[in-house]
Order: sequence, then structure tokens, then C-alpha cells
Amino acid sequence: MVAFLMAVVSVTLYGCSAGLCAFRTIRKSDRFPVAARLLFLAAFLLHSVSIGMESVSTSGTILQGPNVLMLASWVLALVSLFVSVASRRPYGYLAIASATVSLFILFSQMILMASGYALYANSAYEQWPSLVVHILLFLVAMACFVISAAASAMQLYQRRLMKARSARLFSLSMPAIETLNRVAKRAALVGFPLFTLGMLIGFGRYAMHHGAMVALGCPAGFSYLWPRIGLSLAVWVVIAAFVALSYLAPHVASSKVRSVLSICGFLGALLLMFVTAG
Repeated sequence: MVAFLMAVVSVTLYGCSAGLCAFRTIRKSDRFPVAARLLFLAAFLLHSVSIGMESVSTSGTILQGPNVLMLASWVLALVSLFVSVASRRPYGYLAIASATVSLFILFSQMILMASGYALYANSAYEQWPSLVVHILLFLVAMACFVISAAASAMQLYQRRLMKARSARLFSLSMPAIETLNRVAKRAALVGFPLFTLGMLIGFGRYAMHHGAMVALGCPAGFSYLWPRIGLSLAVWVVIAAFVALSYLAPHVASSKVRSVLSICGFLGALLLMFVTAG
């Protein structure tokens, strides 16, 4: 119960931070510069404590079930914390990141409550030690995809203002389009090989089990994995297309198309995470 209350408070603080950051970004205001970052820091600390308490209270590993979402939210929050410290004006990114972290926490708590807070056995972890590497690679790649998608969304917003010849463009607190373009490309370039390696580890595990069951003459009951495999391949194709178009053929597709690819890749990875956690 204490861990649940801490998670609720952290969601509230993340929401307040997201609201202040969105206010600064949309209204072009210079108010609340310290409050937005301090709220995010306080939310991150409570978030970390709640994850530690929940991992201790389960009989399995934090890399199972709804705890995957909690760990994913923590990785994203950690990346965002570095962004808030390293960037002079991280408010547009923090508004998106804080809202995403809050959604991850809420979904994980909803799954826990729906399952009656059942304890998760650690047999999967014992039978497959590389599960840790598999999921951590995916989570770090997911954090990179979030940064890439956030930068791409900011690019689309700025280009929309440019097309409309809006005077609001001159008072934006977001980074320049070229800076956002570099961030989106580099984040995806880092996340893509990590996601590829994690995906190959998962596929290798599936192939080994499938081959063993076929050799024993048993029906391979892995049909529940096909949605994960299909989504993984779809995300891989979209991110690969974004990286290839960004670095190898930047003139083939417009910046708008590349930004949409980055955002779609993140949304696909997010859907994959929900399917996997379920």
C-alpha cells in the first residue's frame, strides 16, 4: 500500500511538472523555471523508491508483468532527468516525457490491481538468464525512441508555425529545428542497434524452444508470441527506414515524412511494450 501511494504521488508530481512545462512552452512564458524541474526531481525520487519497494514485495523479478512498465517508466524518467540538467530549455521535452512516464505508471498499477496484486514467479528468469539483457536492451532503446519522437514532434510543430507564418515562432522556447533534427537522428541511431540486438536475443530464445518442442514431437504452443514478433518486426522496419532516410538518403523523403516515421516507431514500440506486459 505504501508503494502504491508513493506511485500515486509521483504520478501527481509528474503531472504537475508536465503542466508547468507545457505552460512555459505553449504560452512562451518564463515563469516557473525552477518549480518545473524540482517537481520532476521529486517525482523521480518517489518513483525510484516505489519501484524498489514493489520489486522487494514480489517473489519474482522486476522484469516481469506490470513491473516491466514500471521499469520502463523509470528508464525514461532517468533519461529525462539528464535532459533537464543538461539542457537550458528542456521544457517541451519534459512536458511530453512527464506525461508518458505518468501513463506508464498508471498502466502498470491498473494491471497490478486487475491481477489482484498476484505474485509473479521467477521461473522465466531462472530458465532464461539472458532475459535481463533482452529487456534492458529494449528499455534503453525505448528511451532513445522517446527522445527521437519528442524531437520529431517539436520539429513538426515548428514547421507548422513556419508554414502558417505565425509570429509565435519567434518566441518559442524550443531548440532550433536543426538541433532537434540532430537529436532525433542520433537518438534513433543509438536505439536502433540496441533494439535489434534485444530482438535477436528474443527470437533466438523462441527458435530454440520451438526446435526443442518439435524434436520431442510436442506441439509448439507459442502462438501467443506472434503479436510480439509481428510488432517487433514492424517497429524494426519503421526505425530502420527512419535511420536510413536520415543518414543515407536524406533527400529521398522530406523532413516531415522522417519525423512521422520516428513518431510511428515510438508508438509501435509503446504498443509492443503494452502487449508484452500483458
